[in-house]
Amino acid sequence: MIKGLGKLIVSPIQIFLFGVALLIISWKLTLLVLIISPVMALLISEVGKSIKRKSHRTYKQTAVFISILQETVSVLRIVKAFATEKFEINRFKDATQKYYRLIVRQKSLEKLTSPLNETLGVTTAIILLFYGGSQVLLGKGLSPEDFLRFIVILFSTFQPLKKLTEVFSNFQSGLAAAERIFKIIDTKPKIYDAPDAGVIKSFNNAIVLDHVWFSYNKDNYVLKDINLTVKKGEIVAFVGLSGAGKSTLVDLIPRFYDVSKGKITIDSVDIRKIQNKSLKKLFGMVSQEPILFNNTIQYNISYGSDNVNEKDIKNAAKVANAHDFIMRMEQGYDTLVGDRGVLLSGGQKQRIAIARAVVMNPPILILDEATSSLDTESERLVQEAIDNLMKNRTTLVIAHRLSTIMHADKIVVLHDGEIIDSGPHNELLESCKLYKKLYKMQFSDADIISNDKQ
Repeated sequence: MIKGLGKLIVSPIQIFLFGVALLIISWKLTLLVLIISPVMALLISEVGKSIKRKSHRTYKQTAVFISILQETVSVLRIVKAFATEKFEINRFKDATQKYYRLIVRQKSLEKLTSPLNETLGVTTAIILLFYGGSQVLLGKGLSPEDFLRFIVILFSTFQPLKKLTEVFSNFQSGLAAAERIFKIIDTKPKIYDAPDAGVIKSFNNAIVLDHVWFSYNKDNYVLKDINLTVKKGEIVAFVGLSGAGKSTLVDLIPRFYDVSKGKITIDSVDIRKIQNKSLKKLFGMVSQEPILFNNTIQYNISYGSDNVNEKDIKNAAKVANAHDFIMRMEQGYDTLVGDRGVLLSGGQKQRIAIARAVVMNPPILILDEATSSLDTESERLVQEAIDNLMKNRTTLVIAHRLSTIMHADKIVVLHDGEIIDSGPHNELLESCKLYKKLYKMQFSDADIISNDKQ
């Protein structure tokens, strides 16, 4: 890159000085060169545009085969379980072969610029030799000495021209890569801070959803006229059939999406009037599928928290029932967890995610069925950790298993994007048909097992 920049500065100066010398020797022959030059420039420009187009295709294909590689490695267990190794190998092979063909075409064209430049230069020299030489022989033009000087200087001009053409070729390739990068960088986020957005430092009273409507594509509302108040310290659970809008509703509160109509307020302040970073600091999240980084346990627990020391990390791990299994590992808190935590069990990953939430110490906690995919022992340990985490916090629970939310202060029943009922568990069993149906579906098997034992 530095060499190219040097050529970009030096070569034009050299071409200018040689051009002045050519004009001094013979303005007529120089004019002839200038008449021929646009043809050369047009050909080189077309080659450059072709290089840029091929570079675009090459970089696009690079993204494809890297994506295939990353995806396959991340779901390696599924690949092995379904014995699709050969299929994945062939898929990756096809992608890399396409990349190979594209890169060969691109590089071939890049290498063509130098001989093309030389060929055009030689063609120009032949025309000049024929015309200028004829004039010299007839005694109508330059003297033989000046003509030779003109030819020598002209050929000297070809070298900086060649270098400048190479820089132009590399520039076209780099420009194609830069356009892909800047296209991503220049993408405007859908969620942004309003000019008058303020900072929120604490949560003191209530979260209020006031006539909230939401749609992903403007054609079909996922949530319809939602009215809900979550008071500080309450445990509020959201239940309903798959697709009822539970996750979408909860995602609106930390402003992962903006409402289509209505508003959401925290302590009477519209969340769109709160700086996004300070709003996110109010929330801690533990999801069904914990996301861990390919780094140490210590890094994953402290992620997203400022000024965290080793003592804070260990205390958080103890609250999350994670300290004991971490200390049994050879490198303790410096143990690498692998890509997405692949080196840990499901329960271990979940407890590290809970420890991360403990370190953040958020006033509002969001739980997305954090125990649903665990075995009995892991579920018990994780549930204990969650109970520790929920103490003295406002908690929003997305529930699939009703057994985990019977103790909630309020259970919100959603159906087809609408709240059809809300209240404590016992009241809903009496008043809400859908909740009663969900309860019977989940506990009928348990009742059968209990009766069989008796």
